[in-house]
Amino acid sequence: PALLLASASSSVWARSREENAPKMSRAERKAAMKAKKEVAKRMAAKFEQMKKDNADMVSNTAEAAELRSYQLRKKKRKGLIRKKEKSLSSILFPGMSPEEYNANEPIPIMVDLVESRKTQVPYKFYDLPVCKAPDDAVLKKFRKNLGQRLQGSRPDASPFDVRVAQDRSCTPLCMVTIGGRKLRWMRKLVERQYRVHLNLDQLPVLMRSKELNYAVRGY
Repeated sequence: PALLLASASSSVWARSREENAPKMSRAERKAAMKAKKEVAKRMAAKFEQMKKDNADMVSNTAEAAELRSYQLRKKKRKGLIRKKEKSLSSILFPGMSPEEYNANEPIPIMVDLVESRKTQVPYKFYDLPVCKAPDDAVLKKFRKNLGQRLQGSRPDASPFDVRVAQDRSCTPLCMVTIGGRKLRWMRKLVERQYRVHLNLDQLPVLMRSKELNYAVRGY
């Protein structure tokens, strides 16, 4: 009963607020709509000029965030993205459910196969001379989505330790000695453009370049 009373009172308050709100005349509505369209045109011209000038779109600056937000709104207006979505994450990553973490809680970084566009021979991450794998407890917490199961993907837990709301500078993980044979093999992998693919909280980790204004997956 208390819940029904609260909902009823809130609806009455909203209705009374709408009734007491000043009503705009037809001319005022037209003027407001015209001003809104003019602002939208100026913003569109501004962002189109930014795109022509090859403005940075991948960094965390306010200018890059505005440009990404404008492009997203433009896609929604064209109908490329459904408007009736619950959150921005459901628009950008459909089928993915958000995961909540507490402060200082580790975020799992999973590693996929080491692959190259030039060859068809993949390698496992731990075939490379890298640090040892962590405990299996991380793999037990990791949840595969349907696409990963259908593709037969079997990601491994990476040795990187990343925690929520904790800043950390470059920290050495371990020391690995690479012999002559292993070193020659690593050089061949670099020449054949093999890349390591990481996933942070089920999202791909990208490497970005401010100079060339691009982002590419893996390293």
